Amino acid sequence: MSRKRNVIIIGQSGVGKSSLINMLCPGAKADTSNDTTGCTKEEKEYPCDLGGQSCRVHDTIGLEEGRWGLLPDKKAQKRLKTYLRTKEPHLLVYCMPGRRSCLKKSHGRNYKKFKSVVSNDVRVVVVITGLENFEGLNLEDWWSQNEKELQNLGIPKTAGHACITALPKAELESRKKYLYDKSCEDVKTLIKSNLPR
Repeated sequence: MSRKRNVIIIGQSGVGKSSLINMLCPGAKADTSNDTTGCTKEEKEYPCDLGGQSCRVHDTIGLEEGRWGLLPDKKAQKRLKTYLRTKEPHLLVYCMPGRRSCLKKSHGRNYKKFKSVVSNDVRVVVVITGLENFEGLNLEDWWSQNEKELQNLGIPKTAGHACITALPKAELESRKKYLYDKSCEDVKTLIKSNLPR
C-alpha cells in the first residue's frame, strides 16, 4: 500500500478552500460560508480518493482577514507557516478568486512567501475559484485571458493550475451543473499530476 501524501490547500478567507475540500472529499462536510469572513477555525485533514491514488487534503485557516475575522492576517500567516513546517506537505494548492477585481498584489506575495516555506521539491499549483459565472465556453479560458495580470502579480505563466467552480452542484443553474463534475475532475488531475511519485 502506498503512503498517503499531504496536499495542503491555502488561500485568502472566503476564496472557497472549504468548498473545494467538500468537492474533492465527499462526506467531508467542511464548514462553508457565503461571507468573506472565514469560517475555518482550525486546520483539518480529510482522506481523498483521487482515483487510483489517495492523499490527505488539508483545509487551512484563511489569509488576509482583517481585525474582524477569525484570525488577523499576520497571525494567520505565522500559524500557516508553522503548520506547513509540521505537516510535511507534498503539494500546496493555492486558491485565488476568479473575479478580476479581486486579484491583488498580496496574492503574488503569498504565493511566493509560502512557496519559500516548503522545500524546493514541493510544487505549488494554483486553483482559480468562483468561475460559475464566467462567460467563456471553457473555464480554462480564464487563465489565458488573465495570464498577463497573473504574471504581473508574480504567478508564473507555467504554474500548474485549474480554473473551477466549487459552488455545490445544487446551487448551480441547471445548464451549468456539469461544471461541478468537470471542476472536480480537473482539480484531481492537477493534484495527481503534481504529487511526487
